[in-house]
Amino acid sequence: MKRTRRAVLGVGLAAGLAGCLGAEGVRYPNDEDAEAAVDSVGTTGEDADLDAAVDDDRDNDALAEATRRVVDDTHWFATEYEDAVATYLGAVRGVVSAIEDLRETVEADESVDTEQVADLEAVGMEAAEIAGEALEPHFAPRGRIERRTEQHVVDLETFARRDDIDRFLEEVDRMQSSFDGIATDTYVRERFSRDPIHNRLLNRLLHPLPSGGSERRSVREGTLIELALASEGFATYARLPYDEDAFSREERPRIYGDPIDGDRREEIRARFGPVVRPTDRTAELFAVFAERPQPNTDTDEVFEGWAADLDGVPVYVQRYPDAETAADHLDAITVDGRTEDNEPIDPGVDRTEGPDAATHWHRIYHHEAQGERYGFDDHAGVQYGYVVRAGEFILATGFSGDAWEERAGWQGRLAEGWVVI
Repeated sequence: MKRTRRAVLGVGLAAGLAGCLGAEGVRYPNDEDAEAAVDSVGTTGEDADLDAAVDDDRDNDALAEATRRVVDDTHWFATEYEDAVATYLGAVRGVVSAIEDLRETVEADESVDTEQVADLEAVGMEAAEIAGEALEPHFAPRGRIERRTEQHVVDLETFARRDDIDRFLEEVDRMQSSFDGIATDTYVRERFSRDPIHNRLLNRLLHPLPSGGSERRSVREGTLIELALASEGFATYARLPYDEDAFSREERPRIYGDPIDGDRREEIRARFGPVVRPTDRTAELFAVFAERPQPNTDTDEVFEGWAADLDGVPVYVQRYPDAETAADHLDAITVDGRTEDNEPIDPGVDRTEGPDAATHWHRIYHHEAQGERYGFDDHAGVQYGYVVRAGEFILATGFSGDAWEERAGWQGRLAEGWVVI
């Protein structure tokens, strides 16, 4: 699919509405709007062609591939990250140990030769290989370890040839200090962070990012995503870290509580009603897109509160063994709920542009959620939302007590997300 992306929106799009759009998100159509709505969703031949195109394109390859990347990377963080980090630390600390052994040997023998340097270089390069295999392509430690090894080995070889033991040992100390610095838990938390995630997974969540450097950074700096892979009991944030050098602790936002905790997941599931299909499901992912609170030197203006206070828009993803299974579940969803036409959720694409401009989602509503029971909205007896199948995935978003045509700008920061393609 080609993409007419959201440059028309800018980063000033109205903030997302927690998936429970209130009165401030409602836009009641005037007579002209109503007439246009009738024209756009009627049963004309053009509409029939559009519906057929959507049915023929139900695989939604672009959305399926983007979703697959997000779910796979999240699964890696949930299940393989800790072992990968432990492998990295073991490899780098092995270099530190080899450096310490070399120092002891040279001091004891009061001599040095280039073979010892070659052996140390081999240890460094092997560590780079091990660390790279453990963390790549999620992170890129290989080059940093190789460069540090090569940088010091050049000087060590020079002083070994000269039999300059004092200067050789000075360089050994420098090399040890260099590798000590990348063999700490603190370094791992900053460089290979899982809380918050800000590696390629953040880029994939915000896919496709603008190509311009300043606009690209603006999207990354402006978006905070709560991420949970419920099937693995894993939850974290995806966002750029705050600049600790530029802003004091008091000047940086403080977000309390766990991202998408159990209570919030239950509320989201309840709101989505018949969309939730655990049978055959192999993964269940939640992503809530919100505006990232900004640091401020005026401490009275700095955000301090719970993640739920950020009014993010949830995306709910269910993965199944194959596309056929997912299609069967979508059929069941549309039987248990009620569908009414389809449209793209990209606010920069009109439904009349067709599925080549952006993926068209089924508009679906159901009567299962009750505001008195779940505390969604004052008028939440009916929930209106969007659902689509893309490959082996079923995705849902935008569920609210407000009807589709009564709200504008509901996407908020979701307009920067991978699902809006």
